[in-house]
Formats: sequence, C-alpha cells, structure tokens
Amino acid sequence: SHEEILAANVMLLPSIVATSFIIDSGAKCETIIAGFGVIIHCPFSYVLHIHRGLYDNPVMRTKLFKFDASFIHIHALLTGYAWFLKIDWIEAVYHAYCIANIVRSNPLQFPEIKNKIDVLCAIGIIKSSYGLRYRNTWLWICCLIFWGIGFAIHNRKLFGRASALVFHTLLVIPQYCMMIGCQDYTNPFICVR
Repeated sequence: SHEEILAANVMLLPSIVATSFIIDSGAKCETIIAGFGVIIHCPFSYVLHIHRGLYDNPVMRTKLFKFDASFIHIHALLTGYAWFLKIDWIEAVYHAYCIANIVRSNPLQFPEIKNKIDVLCAIGIIKSSYGLRYRNTWLWICCLIFWGIGFAIHNRKLFGRASALVFHTLLVIPQYCMMIGCQDYTNPFICVR
C-alpha cells in the first residue's frame, strides 16, 4: 500500500535529524552514540515497511519485523549508554532478554505476541530515555508525550493503514529532543523545573 511506502520514507526523518547533529563539527560523543542508535535501526524499519507495501509474504514480513523490533532495542541501549557513557547493566539485561524473546517468538503462529513485543520496545525506549530527565525535564516530558500519542496511534491503528505513517512522523520530535539533550548537556545534576 502507498501508506506503508510513505511510512518507510518518513522513518528516514529521525535519522536525518540525528545525522544533522552528528555532522556538526562540535558534536559530543554522547550525541554521536545516540544518533548512531537511531541510524542503525532505520534500515530495518525502512525495509519492513517497503516489504509490507509491496509484497505479501508473511514469513519474510515476520523475519523483518523481528529485525526491526530487535534493532529498536539496540537503538534504545545505545541511547541509554549515551547519557552517562557507561553501561546500565539492568538496562542491558532487559534489552538482551527482549531481543532473545523476539528471536524465539513465533508471531505467525501466535499473532498476539507482536503486541507484547511492541509494548516491551516502548518500555525499553522510555527506560533508555530516562537520562534525559536529569538533563532537561521538559525535553523528556515532550518525548514521553509524543511517544505516548504515537504508540497509541500505532498500537490501536487509530489512523487505519496510515497509523505507521503518523507514528513515524511523530517520532521526529522526540528524536530532536533527545539529540538536543545529548548535545547541550552541561551538568548531570541540573534539572529544569
């Protein structure tokens, strides 16, 4: 469907936002790491939506869905690492467990597992963004609002076949907020109130 093709192309926007920060000559290490996370996830989401738009092969679609969901966790793990440039082992174990669960799952036989995978991805994204709360609470709240609205639209298909397109469009704002939070960090103990 053309909605899926558009959703694939709009998914490029968060990576374009990240790239614009990364290519800045003053890009901080944490900005580069967080930006790299979204950039490495993008091809998997792009290919999944292109496949959904052009082909009707459930086996391949399921494999692509698993890659997409797994790389959401890798993206989140890199973002979580970027805040303080150290590994949060609870977060690492969570994402590893989720990826193992995705690999072992069989959405073709049990379609309801896709919703569980989506919810665990959302939890992982929120957990990995928590470092932003210490840098700029307002940016973090903005992320939570846009992710919440986007996830509700995507999960409940509130815009029908265009839900993924709307969701991907909404992801641009949190990505921008996250990149601003990484780049403009000055003191981990200052919190905007």
